[in-house]
Amino acid sequence: MKAVTVAVALLRREGRWFLQRRDLFSGHLAGAWEFPGGKAEPGESPEEALRRELMEELTWEAGALRALAPITHAYPDFIVTLHPFLAEGPELPRTALAWGWFSAAEVSRLRVPEANAPLLDLLGRIP
Repeated sequence: MKAVTVAVALLRREGRWFLQRRDLFSGHLAGAWEFPGGKAEPGESPEEALRRELMEELTWEAGALRALAPITHAYPDFIVTLHPFLAEGPELPRTALAWGWFSAAEVSRLRVPEANAPLLDLLGRIP
């Protein structure tokens, strides 16, 4: 089974979390809401992948990143290991996708990838 490493950013402003909605025609998980980030390329660390993806997806340069514990989830055709990071930066992200700032309770009502379920539990406990 294929293994994928994905780095994701947990961006918070005033108690709300930034999520973006996958393109409705993107194939796997189309239309799901997710934290920004993406797949690590060969030889790339999760932090390097996240910084690259944030610049590509959001034209946003992350400042401080704090790594949280990785999460592994098995989908029917691949295994994903998520590397979540609390991310800070001076600017607001920009994206062409649908996006929003959500409270932890609101995030729990969105359709998100199954692999994100442990992150949803964590949001309300992050100081």
